[in-house]
Amino acid sequence: MEKSTKVEPYKMSITEETIKKYGSVRIWDRPQSAVQGAEVVQEITKPIEVTVIDEQKDMYGSTVQRAKVRFDGNKEGWVIFGMLTKK
Repeated sequence: MEKSTKVEPYKMSITEETIKKYGSVRIWDRPQSAVQGAEVVQEITKPIEVTVIDEQKDMYGSTVQRAKVRFDGNKEGWVIFGMLTKK
């Protein structure tokens, strides 16, 4: 597992297009896969705005792979970065 890095919070969104394409967007309790033991804490089925507060890059350190997001007030979890769209 790659290390995560705290970032200056910034806004992104989970769009209607992403939800239509994948059916839903899963928010995980940690930046791992289900095979590695991560659990889904919420499934997003409607467009929402999120705040990215942490990032995990790929093993080369060049591309963001997962992002820790804050949503619906104070809920937090990890999402695949490709599921997010810039605001």
